[in-house]
Amino acid sequence: MERQVRPASYDMSGQRRALLLIVRDKEKMKSNCCGIEVDRQTMKKFFEVFGFQDHSVLDKTAQEMKQEVINFRNSINSSRGTISCVFVVTSSHGHRDVIIGADKKKLAVKDIIEPFGDQLCPKMKGKPKVFIIDACRGSNHDTGVQFDSAADEKLSKEAMATKEYRSTRVPPCINDMLVAYAAMTDYVGVMSSTSGSHMIHNISQVFSSPGAAEQHVYNLFVKANAKMVATPVDVTVDEGKPTQRKERCKIIMTMESTLRKTLYLESPN
Repeated sequence: MERQVRPASYDMSGQRRALLLIVRDKEKMKSNCCGIEVDRQTMKKFFEVFGFQDHSVLDKTAQEMKQEVINFRNSINSSRGTISCVFVVTSSHGHRDVIIGADKKKLAVKDIIEPFGDQLCPKMKGKPKVFIIDACRGSNHDTGVQFDSAADEKLSKEAMATKEYRSTRVPPCINDMLVAYAAMTDYVGVMSSTSGSHMIHNISQVFSSPGAAEQHVYNLFVKANAKMVATPVDVTVDEGKPTQRKERCKIIMTMESTLRKTLYLESPN
């Protein structure tokens, strides 16, 4: 049966492709408690459910991951069939707008997103590209603000640096994209050894919930973010130091979108 296209939505009748860039912790892999490996399995199941052909790239250096993105893009451009949607998912350590390769070197997030722009990836012109950047974006912790507290007039040096960076940041941007980051700029993401990252766990929960197929993707990401914020997590501060302690923090996903239509991911089956 031919799939019906909703008015003002992207046509999803063609192929769907996905790339996973995963850098696992070798020591945690030895003890069988690597949350990033849980993320990989979660996303592979996600892509199977929604009919994506997925390719995993494991434990590569920053330069090797950059080349894998280019290779993936080239394979899309040379494909004979119609491709409706592309997902690119990273799960690694990170910092401000970079992810960290297995060699501890940095790969800029723009080098993951910009290769899929209209000029470099004409095959995906006018089609949705979704990027999930599951990595810390700094070391700050959001412990929240008491409801009846007054705002401090003087910002800390760290807060000032974050404010300045945000005011001058030029985010990577291409047409028809949705980018979801695991945290705000300069803040940590959270990883559990049993359930994987706070972000990917909640995304998978929302997308597999009853009625999710009838909601467009941006709304589902918003709902996943709401679940993240509503579920504070304990993080270790000053690990390995005499001042080591647990702090309860909230994690906020950040999204940037240039989608021009609604995007639905109903199972193709």
